[in-house]
Amino acid sequence: MSRQSILSLAAAGLLAAAWLAPASRSLSQTGYTGADLGRMGQWLQFYHLDLYKLEIPPYASPYAAALTSGKHGWRIVVFLRDGGVTNVSWDSGYLKRPFQAASGDNFVLIPGAGTNFGVTFSGCDARDCAGNYGALLYLPWSHQFFQKGVAGHSVACSQSLLDPANAKALQMLDAALKRQQAPVPHYVAPPCLGIPRTNR
Repeated sequence: MSRQSILSLAAAGLLAAAWLAPASRSLSQTGYTGADLGRMGQWLQFYHLDLYKLEIPPYASPYAAALTSGKHGWRIVVFLRDGGVTNVSWDSGYLKRPFQAASGDNFVLIPGAGTNFGVTFSGCDARDCAGNYGALLYLPWSHQFFQKGVAGHSVACSQSLLDPANAKALQMLDAALKRQQAPVPHYVAPPCLGIPRTNR
């Protein structure tokens, strides 16, 4: 084994310990162990990603969601513990505009109906945060991805949001946009084209 590999494994072990210390009680409720965290850490080390936030709430089990950052920006990774082994279930890839300006506070998991839940993230263009911003949503159990962005007076939405069956997903996105635009008094997310505005 090369010296670099040994250092990577050591770093992954330290990362796992850092995660495990404040969350041992929560981890025991979700089924995740120190070995699982070590495996996550190795994956992040391999792709040269820094961890900003890890969410493993009991209602999300057997999933865990991580907000990471690398050379090309923010990246969200959802892990799944299945058959005693933790692997990557979904990887957003590096997020482009309008997600350059964001923080860990923009990364929020939202409980849903039954076992389903949503992973949300919002951000804005660093040069025009007030006028160019957006939010994304991933539903791990149904493997659905949605996005909504606002640029000036233009609103871009995932086509699947036009389906009434995805009304809850739209509400989650609008809630993420509202968090993003918290400094704006009485902010109401603009509607997607073809969907009437509702009070949320």
